[in-house]
Amino acid sequence: MNTILDINRLGLLLKRYFVENKKRELTFWGIATVIFVLIHLTSSSDKSGLVEVFLYISGLIFAARTFKIFGYTPGGMHFLLIPATHFEKLVSGIILNTFYYFGMMMITYTVGTVFGIVAGNIFFETSNPIQFAFFHFDPNINIAGHAGENLFSKFIAFALIQSVFMVGSLYFKRNAAGQTFLALSVFFIILGIIELLLLKATFGTYHLNGQMINLSISGDDILFRSKMVGNIIKYSLIPFFWIVAYFRLIEKQV
Repeated sequence: MNTILDINRLGLLLKRYFVENKKRELTFWGIATVIFVLIHLTSSSDKSGLVEVFLYISGLIFAARTFKIFGYTPGGMHFLLIPATHFEKLVSGIILNTFYYFGMMMITYTVGTVFGIVAGNIFFETSNPIQFAFFHFDPNINIAGHAGENLFSKFIAFALIQSVFMVGSLYFKRNAAGQTFLALSVFFIILGIIELLLLKATFGTYHLNGQMINLSISGDDILFRSKMVGNIIKYSLIPFFWIVAYFRLIEKQV
């Protein structure tokens, strides 16, 4: 290949995906629309929590299937022989499991919400207004001490999850979603153990309370700085996992 990224080849990769998976895609998004209809059928109360759960869980399963073809040797060889660079194949995967999936979920959510509330008003003789709680953001509302997230923040969280499970699809040949989740669980358990050991070594205890540490900065400063550091880490991890996926992909050889 003379170039790393060619828009025409990238377009052909995406077209190839939809040609090969059009029935599955139509079926899934039809089912997703029905689910959103049922969620909003009987009540107009805030269902954004259920929508987020469905988005993240179904999304990570989709991401874990991005490169499932490598679990089958002939299929993996055929994929590697496709006349496109590894970078183009990675970009097509990112577009599909992150931007395309999130966009389609928003469309089906909108359609399902409208049909669900309208059908509920007709069949159950209610007068619920059409509201899109998932899109709504009110900075004055706090839940458990945390302000609600806007749509962009939800997308960033979604993109991070997708990037992690896309890497998992390249490392695990079978049940990539389950094995990636297990690997994450082990990682966080080890991280928790290290944190406890550091607390024990530094303060002589496994638990700290407010009286044991006298901080010289205000609570607002702590919150602002911790939020800023958290955002930097969150935004950095997405391209980091994309890069990891790229180098893992170029290791694949025919």
